Amino acid sequence: MEDVMQTQRNVRGTRAFLLGFIVFLRCIGGDVSWADEFPNAPEGTFSIVVIPDTQHYRLLSNEENEQVWENPVFESYVDWTVENLENQRIAFVSHVGDIVDVNERPQWRVARACMDRLHGHVPYGISVGNHDMQGNGDSSLFQEFFPASRFADFEWYGGYYAGLDGSPDVSGNNANSYQLFEAEGLPFVFLHLECNAPDDVLAWADTVMDSHADRLAIVTTHMDLGPRDKPKQSSDYFDAPKGRMTWTKRHQERGNSPQQMWEKCFQHHANLLMICCGDQSRSQALRQESQGVHGNTVHELLSDYGSNGLRVMRFDPQMQQIQVRTWNPMTNEFCQGTKIVSEAAQHQFTLSAKLKAPE
Repeated sequence: MEDVMQTQRNVRGTRAFLLGFIVFLRCIGGDVSWADEFPNAPEGTFSIVVIPDTQHYRLLSNEENEQVWENPVFESYVDWTVENLENQRIAFVSHVGDIVDVNERPQWRVARACMDRLHGHVPYGISVGNHDMQGNGDSSLFQEFFPASRFADFEWYGGYYAGLDGSPDVSGNNANSYQLFEAEGLPFVFLHLECNAPDDVLAWADTVMDSHADRLAIVTTHMDLGPRDKPKQSSDYFDAPKGRMTWTKRHQERGNSPQQMWEKCFQHHANLLMICCGDQSRSQALRQESQGVHGNTVHELLSDYGSNGLRVMRFDPQMQQIQVRTWNPMTNEFCQGTKIVSEAAQHQFTLSAKLKAPE
């Protein structure tokens, strides 16, 4: 009788395991039948949220016929993030840049109000995009609304590059910054570098990563993946060969292309784990693995989804993997495909990663 009861217990246990495994597969992308809700992050894991380009501003007029700007996409992304800090165990938020569409104060006021919803609740950083600065790299309006002084009281704020020759307008005062945080015993240094960062900025980034070589490093910089060569016609943005870009948009002759940033800086750091970027709405979702000179794998991830969702990267140190999910807070569903990138596997995927503190 005891053998029969043990067999029944084994059968029930097997059924429960299989049911749980099926649900797990559906949630992480092993089945196209996605869960209706984003499953909570289990103990032992944590998440990093990546907000894509937020250039979706709408111009309204009030009763006094005054111009009023709003950005419901931006609002939904930050609201969902704040509401799910505990459920998703969110440890950090990164904005890939192009926080505004037009580099003028009315849109910056909306952007500031949106990011204020995160402020004081979770560590975060912002990469300055090409829309957030002038052609020569002047990002003084970004610095006006998101200065280093805004973050000075936070322990997680590591610091910023002061700018070339003591002038903050170009590259200074939080246009290039780094943050320090720890999650599930893993220490991180997270750099946010401006679009086409010049040599002096890269030299500063080298110093930051070298000084924190005992931490896993992640970089967000606005441009990285997209059409490899500068498009000559509109169709090239969609159809031309893609990878790490070899062209620039800002800083004129001082600006470094993503390929130059890799060769001059990124590939030389053994603790570099990941590079996040945006900028390319006509590529939308793209990823590749690269090898640093020390043999470390660097995951390069593009996400520029518009209103199709934000990225939630769930780190699982025990499994040594990162589950990358694209979730749309406006529709409360996973992104299974877009008109530009139809394959669900480009939006929901899992990365193998060496998730332990560098020695």
